[in-house]
Amino acid sequence: MEMAEKKYAEYSEDLYNQHLVLKRLDTLEAQQFIRQIEEVAKKTGSVEWELHLNHFELELFHKKQTLYGSNLYSVDEFLKRAWKLLEKAKKANMPQMELLIRQYIIDYNIDNFQNYEFAFEQYAIQEERLREISSEEVPEKVLYYQKIADTYMFFTDYPKAISYYKMILKEKDNIRSQHTKQHARNGLGLCYRHGYNDYELSDSYFNALKNRVFQPEDIGRSEIWNGIAEGNLGDNLFLRGEYDKAIPLLQSSLSIMSKYGDYAYASGTAAILAGIYLKKGKIAEAKHLIDLATDYYKKGQRETQLVRIYEITSKYYAAVGNEKLCVAYMDSMLAAKKQYDNKFNAILLLRMEQKELAQQQKELEREKESRRAAQFRVVILSVGIVFISGLLGLLSLFYYKKRAAYRALVRKSREWAQGSVEYAGRDAARHVSTIDQQLFEQLQQLLQEEYLYRDAAVTIDKLSQIMKVNRTYISRAINQCTGKNFSTFINEYRIKEAILIMSADAEKYSFEGLGYEVGFNDRKTFYNAFKKTTGLSPSDFKSNLNK
Repeated sequence: MEMAEKKYAEYSEDLYNQHLVLKRLDTLEAQQFIRQIEEVAKKTGSVEWELHLNHFELELFHKKQTLYGSNLYSVDEFLKRAWKLLEKAKKANMPQMELLIRQYIIDYNIDNFQNYEFAFEQYAIQEERLREISSEEVPEKVLYYQKIADTYMFFTDYPKAISYYKMILKEKDNIRSQHTKQHARNGLGLCYRHGYNDYELSDSYFNALKNRVFQPEDIGRSEIWNGIAEGNLGDNLFLRGEYDKAIPLLQSSLSIMSKYGDYAYASGTAAILAGIYLKKGKIAEAKHLIDLATDYYKKGQRETQLVRIYEITSKYYAAVGNEKLCVAYMDSMLAAKKQYDNKFNAILLLRMEQKELAQQQKELEREKESRRAAQFRVVILSVGIVFISGLLGLLSLFYYKKRAAYRALVRKSREWAQGSVEYAGRDAARHVSTIDQQLFEQLQQLLQEEYLYRDAAVTIDKLSQIMKVNRTYISRAINQCTGKNFSTFINEYRIKEAILIMSADAEKYSFEGLGYEVGFNDRKTFYNAFKKTTGLSPSDFKSNLNK
């Protein structure tokens, strides 16, 4: 009730802390906690607190979903509630809730579907909204910039990541922005190191991390930032080859980060130090640090650290003359690196496919707009034609030709639906590897026997699990054999079945029902895919079936 009497900016930090409390409670305690917020909402009659209540209820739903799985709490239900709450926040003109819930939706799509292209589309909306508000209104504004910046840095788009990190630094200081600005300084240092090899500019941002104390209770966090800064500064010196200068910074960082339990960071620092001692011929010290790095890695795993640990261990065994273990650890390093690269490349490939689908959707929208403009011109033209009787014959001829063309399209579509998938290009079959052919034929057999394409949620990852084959190989086999991506390929199976069903009994399903029956999750997607594949809308196809 004390919070309810204040403006949002005055109680946002306290509300954030209450949110952290909710995450630590079990579900029954959380429900009791939410009832208290419900009481505040009822007493105040405030839409603002009603939205806070809805947000905490959504968080509890997500907690139950995590605990009990999708058998009881579906993904669709969570997203349905989240989108409904987002619209409610927009209607109430509450930017703090709008930003929060949209970020929920973005994170949920990334975590559950790896739908990064959707995330970037929503981030564009998020940024536009952020530009309209101030940090005085929404103190946590910088946190949303950080999310955007971190995602761009993950995809190594350093110029965009840098631009967003700099936006964070331009915002006014407040309780919510202090540590986010530290995160931005660290992110900028990493961007200039990895993206541009500019160690001087990178150093300037890492140095800016040091010795900042914002609140008396933040001494520990300040020391952690010092440890991160010293570790990164030491890493930059290591990359320059200035080993003697790097050692004291790395040792200090190792001590601080292990003290505060950041074992993932400490593992990487220990591995760098081990590499330096190997170069200096201090074999015993290097072995101790390798063991330390390995132990810390087990406590706080980070994939990239394992590659470095294996590489340093291989060099250690080379230095002591154990050729067998040197080769074994080098093989392990290459395998770990390949595994990480494959995982990252799979995410990049997924994003490319998502981007392609988004582009196709935009092209369909442009085509739709073009058709609308064309239809408008036809209307204007038709008005003139009413007064020009000589053109009526031409219009009639055009009409019958159009109907004939539609009938021809119907015939071709039905013939196509009854045939098998063709290889791309006249001589493509000779250029497709035997492995790709076999994998493609297995995929076709699976789809035809199990009708997996009827599942609207089917993905290349799901097929990969069923076939026990890497998704990259399936994607390549489809592309090599058909010249199409996975989405286009699977949609053709759905369109073929839709054509066959309509040809057998055009009245059996509504168009919406037909779309769901063959695997589309909404009417619009079915219409667009049908039109793109056959050249006709479902209604035009149906009306020309028996002509």
